[in-house]
Amino acid sequence: MAQYQVVRVDKLDNVLVLSPERYDPRRRSVESGGLRLSEVVEVIKEQVKPNVENGSERYLVLDTNDAWNGFILIDSIQERTKDKLGSTKKIVNSGDVIISRLRPYLRQVAFIDAKVATGLYTVVCSTEFFVLRSKHGKSIAFLVPFLLSDSIQKILSASQEGGHHPRFNQATLDFLVMPESIVSKRDEISEMVIKAVNSFRLGSDMMHCLVENNLGSETDSHK
Repeated sequence: MAQYQVVRVDKLDNVLVLSPERYDPRRRSVESGGLRLSEVVEVIKEQVKPNVENGSERYLVLDTNDAWNGFILIDSIQERTKDKLGSTKKIVNSGDVIISRLRPYLRQVAFIDAKVATGLYTVVCSTEFFVLRSKHGKSIAFLVPFLLSDSIQKILSASQEGGHHPRFNQATLDFLVMPESIVSKRDEISEMVIKAVNSFRLGSDMMHCLVENNLGSETDSHK
């Protein structure tokens, strides 16, 4: 069934945005109760720019393809010096959650775990990511399954604007409502997410070792 919404001129978004996608009724959470995302996290916009003068500083750079279904695909992370960043990046810390505003159907959401943010380098990500950080010091790992849930994915999909590079804006995130059933179990869910990420990291490390050992054995056998 087709959906429509009547919007008064004085209710149009900033600078009188006329894009019909901006007023799609499917963009809003329908939960009554719970907490808005903006009550739990702040969106971090701290950035670093390429700088030739301090070019020796080292960074780990997360691109949008490095985040998938809650995990950071660490094997593809690139290490670069500051003069080789290429473009402005956002700084991320251990415990942050990142979500790409570009093409939400790609499910580029991830928890930044200690294996990524080791402290040896400054970790930065593409400006296409929103960087979410806890407002009150409690883990926000529980947001990963929330942001990847079907209901939220539908909202993000309905909220994307633009043809060639569809994106959703920060206001969409701010107005997402987490039901009380999730909020009341946030610590338990966060713990399970962290365990899942650690297991994924362990499995990835083990597979890497297996590949390296097999390649080494094969090479030795041909000497």
